[in-house]
This record gives sequence, structure tokens and C-alpha cells, in this order.
Amino acid sequence: MATPDPLPFRLKVPGRDTLGLTGARSISYRLEGLLHLDGDTITLEWSATRRTQALTLTGVKDEVDQSPVGTADIPVSWISRMRVTGGWWYPRLQLWARRLEAFDGIPTAQGARLALHIDRGNRQLAVAFAAALDAARRRALAAANRPPQLENDDSY
Repeated sequence: MATPDPLPFRLKVPGRDTLGLTGARSISYRLEGLLHLDGDTITLEWSATRRTQALTLTGVKDEVDQSPVGTADIPVSWISRMRVTGGWWYPRLQLWARRLEAFDGIPTAQGARLALHIDRGNRQLAVAFAAALDAARRRALAAANRPPQLENDDSY
């Protein structure tokens, strides 16, 4: 099976709004990334943008902070299952891992579960990516369960 195109995704991180005697402040986050499948490894790379808007007695302040790119490499054999959910309106690629540390360091990961939000226009790409990932996972698991091949040694 051919390697699928990288899958664009978003991670949903809730913002914060505060209201006090000195003014109001709103903080929002936007995390966007790409999911790659390369042989027996999936790579997630993402970038985060934090926007802070404040309204105080002295005026309005709007700040945007960009974080460095984050990456995570995960062996496909660590993935226990995957599924495209949410239908046409709210598609997501759900990943479940065999190990708790599989998604360490990835924002929004909940233990051994990770939800990648997909744009509606990329839903078919997500379905194709999930099929390619499942095929790679099955190959990796079959190779891990195969007994080692003995070399043919005719020297004796």
C-alpha cells in the first residue's frame, strides 16, 4: 500500500476568559499540525498559537505568541485501534494506544487516547490514512510475532 499524504489536523484546547476589577482578558489557543505515516512510524508535528486579548482601563491590548514546532514519533505497533468518527459535520481521527506513554507530550491527549480534529474537506483523506495506518500496524504486529529466521549455514 502506498504511503498516504500527510493528514492536516487540529487539536482542541479550551481558552480562558477572566473578568475582574481592572478589566477583561480572553486567552485562546490554536494548535494545527500534520500527521505522517512513514513505514512503521507515525509522526505528529504541530504548532501552537496563543492569542491574548485584554481590555483594561488604559486601553485594548492584543498579543499573539507562536510556540516552537512540537513533534512526536510513535511506532505503529503501539496503536491498538483507530477510527474516523463524527460523520461529515465533525470528523475526527481517534487513536487508541497500547501503551500509556505513546502520546506523552502531545497536547489534548488523554492517557492512551488521542483525538485529531479534521476539516470536513479532508475526511476522505482521514479515512484513507486510517486504512493505511491499520495495514502498517497489522504488518508490524505480524512481523513482531514471527519467529526469527535461521540463516542457512552450509559450512558444517
